[in-house]
Amino acid sequence: MMHMEHRLAQTQTQRLMLTQKMQQAIHILQLSGIELEQYVQQELETNPVLDQLQKEAKPEPEAKSEATTTSDGASVDDSSFNLDDYASMWTDFRREGTDFSRNPDLAQQRDYYQNSITKEESFTSMLLTQLRLAAPDEKSYEIGEHIIGDIDSKGYFTGDIDDIAQTLNVTPAEVERVLYRVQRFEPTGVGARDIIECLLLQINVEYPDEQELKTLVSEHLEALEHRQIPKIAKAMNITPERVEELKEMLSTLDPWPGLEYSSDPPQYVTPDVIVEKIDEEYVVYLSDESVPELRINGDYRKMMQNGRVTKDEKQYLRDKVESARWLIRNIQQRQQTILRIASAIVEVQEEFFDKGIEAIKPLTLQEIADKVGVHEATVSRTTRGKYMQTPQGLFEMKFFFSPGLKRDSGDAQSSKSVQSVIKKIIEEEDKTKPLSDQKIADMLKKQGINIARRTVTKYREGMGILSTTMRRSYQDA
Repeated sequence: MMHMEHRLAQTQTQRLMLTQKMQQAIHILQLSGIELEQYVQQELETNPVLDQLQKEAKPEPEAKSEATTTSDGASVDDSSFNLDDYASMWTDFRREGTDFSRNPDLAQQRDYYQNSITKEESFTSMLLTQLRLAAPDEKSYEIGEHIIGDIDSKGYFTGDIDDIAQTLNVTPAEVERVLYRVQRFEPTGVGARDIIECLLLQINVEYPDEQELKTLVSEHLEALEHRQIPKIAKAMNITPERVEELKEMLSTLDPWPGLEYSSDPPQYVTPDVIVEKIDEEYVVYLSDESVPELRINGDYRKMMQNGRVTKDEKQYLRDKVESARWLIRNIQQRQQTILRIASAIVEVQEEFFDKGIEAIKPLTLQEIADKVGVHEATVSRTTRGKYMQTPQGLFEMKFFFSPGLKRDSGDAQSSKSVQSVIKKIIEEEDKTKPLSDQKIADMLKKQGINIARRTVTKYREGMGILSTTMRRSYQDA
């Protein structure tokens, strides 16, 4: 017989509690230069003791001292705060078209959400904002950060489920679950891995009862691109007129849901880091163009010492001074972390800066984390949205990370360099007889690069290169 009783029990658990200051440090680290400027402007509007210096101006000695002392005048030890300690944290033919029984409530909600987004907010930031609301726990948020970091300007997820799972020490199923959650974000269709999945995600929202439309996209999209209407009608056992009707529905969807946000308006990219070759050595230094110079207004200390200021007013000023001091410190910490990680990347990828993309080496976030002595999540946050000006051009820092592929020689070759080889092969092909993906795979094998045909297809599509049929030119045939 089961006995039930009440007992008092004491258990000990470990939890990572992030203070508001630590959360601010992590948030500032993952901001791009433009986003940081916007963030600082918000702080300047809400904190009266915070001043922004003109770029050409030099801080006064007392202002510098003010920015590096505590509210009681004691010296601040910047080394006592280490961020990493807390990091284990379609087309030109799109048109309005007929309504075709779209869900009016969902459409109204979507339009309201999209119209509420300020143009200044980046596509990535918009997704991260939704992630913060949707993630059920910290681990899901971390997985979601990696997924969003691998969503390109068109809105497609270009990463690898297994790679993310391995990096974060979670199962592929966990990554799939978070990706499924991200694919429910706005804009509808974001996070899809290919155009079919993107359109199906939108059909499920806009035309959920149109099974024939789902079949058209899943099984006959390529035939539709070639206007093979009679062939599709026969295969689906419907009339050509019905195919045309389905095509009109399809034209109301967007195969590149991210472009609306990432390309309007265009934004000028300012490099965060500059790499130059001086005396046969690469020198890495920070570009401070987009980093505001801040100080604490010394007049407020005098106000705090004024006997006519009430106790509550003094406490208000102390809080604002402390908030300003932490903001300045967290921006300094951000800059130091960016420089350390950029220097480590340059050290590994030196051949790339000399020879170009074909010489880029395989590199993982963990390798750089080990070199710098920080958590892998810190490297991920630091490299996202930050740009490096190099002798080879301007690159996002996360560009330098890619998995390695084994060559016959036993050496590893970056997947990005393999993509570069594939692109060069296609550029040099006979356009009247374009190469199939299998033929490209065979050509790569002769160069010692053993990859499957489906991998060639994945890389080709990732670079936005059309299929063999679509690349064929009939002008000279």
